[in-house]
Amino acid sequence: MAKRYIQQFMWGFQDIFRGALDSEAKTALEAVGFYGNPRATLIGFRVSGEHDFSICIEQNQDEDQFKQSDLASIKELALRKYQNNPESQGIHSDPRAHEMRQKYLLNRARADALEETLGALPGQKQRLFLSATSVRVGDYEVHVVISVDQSAVAAVPQITTTRRDRFSIRPSLLHAVLRRILSLARKSLYLPDPGSNMEALEPKAPEVIRTAAEAFMRDIMYCAGYWFGSNADTLMNTLSALPYEGRAGSGRLVFAKSNNPAINVAVKLRTPVDTRQSLAVRKLLEASGPEADVLSDGGNVYGLGVVKSDYDPNTETVFVVTFTSRGAWELSHAGVALLTVKDGTPSLPTHVLDEDYFISLVNRLFSDADKATLLEAARAAGKHRHGAMLVISADAAVEAQRLSPQSWSVEPARLSPELVTQLTDMDGAVLIDPTGHCHAIGVILDGTARGEGDPARGSRLNNAVRYLGSEPPPTIVVVYSADGDIDILPRLRPRVSKKDVDHAVVTYLALAVERPPSYKSASRAWDAVKAFEFYLGEAQCDALNDASNELEDWRMQNDGIRIEDRLVKPNPKMNDTYWL
Repeated sequence: MAKRYIQQFMWGFQDIFRGALDSEAKTALEAVGFYGNPRATLIGFRVSGEHDFSICIEQNQDEDQFKQSDLASIKELALRKYQNNPESQGIHSDPRAHEMRQKYLLNRARADALEETLGALPGQKQRLFLSATSVRVGDYEVHVVISVDQSAVAAVPQITTTRRDRFSIRPSLLHAVLRRILSLARKSLYLPDPGSNMEALEPKAPEVIRTAAEAFMRDIMYCAGYWFGSNADTLMNTLSALPYEGRAGSGRLVFAKSNNPAINVAVKLRTPVDTRQSLAVRKLLEASGPEADVLSDGGNVYGLGVVKSDYDPNTETVFVVTFTSRGAWELSHAGVALLTVKDGTPSLPTHVLDEDYFISLVNRLFSDADKATLLEAARAAGKHRHGAMLVISADAAVEAQRLSPQSWSVEPARLSPELVTQLTDMDGAVLIDPTGHCHAIGVILDGTARGEGDPARGSRLNNAVRYLGSEPPPTIVVVYSADGDIDILPRLRPRVSKKDVDHAVVTYLALAVERPPSYKSASRAWDAVKAFEFYLGEAQCDALNDASNELEDWRMQNDGIRIEDRLVKPNPKMNDTYWL
């Protein structure tokens, strides 16, 4: 049995604590729809005692290793950050309060220095690092650090404001969740032997996300000019859940100060309505529509009006909440959704047409496509009232005739975006060819069920899946579900370089035969192979599986440990179209 040994020792359960934090962070982030490979690291600075290391780093042994020398300049950098902070010059009349404030600012400066230094290390520039302030554990001041993929963060809808007056602003729900995880982990370090009790990282993901969304909405209210928005998310949940005359409510609520120059007030209430009067606000929301939205400064509803067309989004002072259905609402800024909530559960917005993937799919499936016209049609279908489907077929004329018993075949013609939107109001899909000419409307797709649908989704998506599973001519189906989900089918894996796949295979095979093996290097190489599994041929899979089994046999004989389930297999859907 392998021994558990902590080389850079701070306390006896530090590895368990970090492992639990890794798991909790991954669970919470995936629950809001973020997949950015989160990693937790603990970094301790010695403040007393005799120890081999002045800086201790607790990290995943299979990941890139940070070294003490990487952090040698942290103390000097932190001091410069502290001295450059205007707040460090502030003075509290109470000596104890002054001392506590300055101590916090120094602590925060070291956390900021860690974020900057770690992110600048070789191989780490594609990661975003966030650090909590430190907590004394034994003889060390310990910082909890979480990092995520920078590219995944960049894809999250967010504002650019990170500070308003003296307040720190969380620019997205993701940042709010990360900060909440760090805050809870930091508090857990105050417990005796943190990590010895696996409940130390309570509360779990749902509560983490709920409180993070509350903090994010409060920050959005700060940006809109209202400083008391602690219950803004609760109010939105209440308004979305309230029916109006027996039906689900709807409407748009614009948050902006009444004197904001970007707001045109069409109807001004003589007596503003307190936003806490939810029934009154719900009734006012029924008056909103294309010509005017309900206007609120956060504390009161003061009228109806619109956001002017010359609003400068860079000011980030006007935000909109749209009530989409019973129990569902969406927060947006300048037309970009920032947060969606359904039945009280917050998440990152997913109801956005993935235009990059759409164009990529058009390029892969059609050689003579009018990409601009097709994208315009896909966007227009998204303005539906109750769900819509757009079908783009390489042989639209033939498919229109074949499906005509269940649709209306039409003379080929290009449709305006407005007409595409109007035609989606009827049941069935709009069928167009790669040049944007419409061939049929009200199309009901056929096909044979092959176990590839989703019983939790509606008929539009499942009909599209069955149709594509019947191997029609090259086809793209854009499905807008009534609940707001958007699917672009087929979901093809990205094209990759065959050279990169072959290199990953050769690298692992070479490492697997070394004796004694470098388990760390072999594990990384296997992860690279698994990332390419879809693209592997049968001969490559056989060679990789044989090498893996031989390596695990050697591990078992020499270390008494064997890692099972390390097998790869060829995918029957792989073909040469997936190569770059």
